[in-house]
Amino acid sequence: MKIDIASIKPSPYQPRLIFDVDELKQEIERDGLLTELVVRKQGTAYELIDGERRLRALKELGWKTAPVRVVKLKEGIVRRSVYKLNKIREDYTVEEEARYFKKLAEEGMTPWEISKELSVDFHWVLAHLNVFKFQDEVQKGVWTGKISVSHMVALESVVGRSIKEAQVIIEEIINRKLTLKEAKTIISKQKEKVEEMRLNAAKKVLAKFTPKVAELKTAKDLEEASKTLKKMAKRKLEKTLTPQEKTAREAAKKQKLKKKGHQEMERKRLEKLRINEEAKKMFTQFKEKESHRIEAEARKEMETNIATVQKEMRSLTRKIKKLETEKASFLKKKAFLLDALNFNCPHCKNPCVVFREGDNYLVKRSARVSIVSETPVVPSTPTSLPSPTPKS
Repeated sequence: MKIDIASIKPSPYQPRLIFDVDELKQEIERDGLLTELVVRKQGTAYELIDGERRLRALKELGWKTAPVRVVKLKEGIVRRSVYKLNKIREDYTVEEEARYFKKLAEEGMTPWEISKELSVDFHWVLAHLNVFKFQDEVQKGVWTGKISVSHMVALESVVGRSIKEAQVIIEEIINRKLTLKEAKTIISKQKEKVEEMRLNAAKKVLAKFTPKVAELKTAKDLEEASKTLKKMAKRKLEKTLTPQEKTAREAAKKQKLKKKGHQEMERKRLEKLRINEEAKKMFTQFKEKESHRIEAEARKEMETNIATVQKEMRSLTRKIKKLETEKASFLKKKAFLLDALNFNCPHCKNPCVVFREGDNYLVKRSARVSIVSETPVVPSTPTSLPSPTPKS
C-alpha cells in the first residue's frame, strides 16, 4: 500500500546519527524504490521500523507518497528489529551505539537488560554507558578514537571505585598514547596500591581492638575464607618465583588471554551469524506475508473485475433486447405503411402508390411494384389527401 510520507514518523529507537543518502538518491532516480518501507500504526500516524535512509532520500527527491508494509510488533521486538537491521547493513559508530544504550537506560532499562534485549556483551554496554560519566573532552576522545572502547572496558572497575581516579588514568592514556596492554598494567598496579592502602588503614583501625579468632561455622564462611587463602597463596607464590618461572607464567597468561580473545572473536562471529539468520528469517516472514497479501488483493481485484464485466454484460443484454423489440416494432410499422401506401385507385381503377415530392404528395400508377425506399421519410398521416391531377 502507499501512504502519505508526511504521516511517517522516524523511529525513536533509531541509533544512527549520520545518514548519507546521495548515492541512494541516484539509485532511486535510476531504478525506483525497490524495497518498501516497514512501518507500524501508531494512532493516526505511522512509526518507521526499517528504511530511515530510504525515507530521507524520498523526502529530498520530493516524493509525496511511499510504498509501505504495515506490521504489528510489540515494543521489545521493535527495539531489537531497529537495532539489529541497521547493524547488519553497516556497523554503528561508537557514539551512535553509546547514545542508543543511554536512551534505553534513561527509559528505565538496566545495562544487564539492555545486553539481554539486544544480545550484546554486558561489559560492552557498561563501557559505552560509562563514557557519559566523564567530561566532554574525554567523551570526544572516545568518539574520535583517541580512547578505544576496550580501554573503557578495562577501566570498568576503576570507574566503579572512583570517577576521579579513572579521570587521571584516562588523561594518562591520552597524553602518553598508551596501548590497551599498557593501560591494563597501570590499572592493575593502581588496584594493588589501593588494596594495600585499604589494608593498612584497616590494620590501624584493628590494632585498637583485641583480635579474635574467627569461627567458620557456615558454608558461606568457609567459602569466603577459601577465597582469601587463595589470594594470599597466590601473592606469596609470586614473591618466591624465579625470573624464569615468572617469564613462563607471563607467557602462559598471554596464551590464555590470546585464547580468550579467539574465543571472544568466535563468539562475536557466531552472534553475527545468529543475527543474520534472524534477519533472514524475519525477511522471509515479511516476504511470505507480502506474497499472501498480494495474492489476496489480486483475487479481490479479479472478483471485482468479473462482477463489473457481468454487470456490463447484463446491461448490454438488456440494450440488445430493447433494440430487437424496437426493430420488430419498426418492421411491423414498415409493413403496415407499405400496405397502406400501395392501393388500387378508385378513380383510374389501377394499382397506384403515394409518394412525396417536396411539400406535395403525389399518386402514380404502379404495376404492383413499390417505389418506396428502404429508409423513407414517413410523413405524418394526412387526414385527407390533396386532389392533384394524376400523372399518366
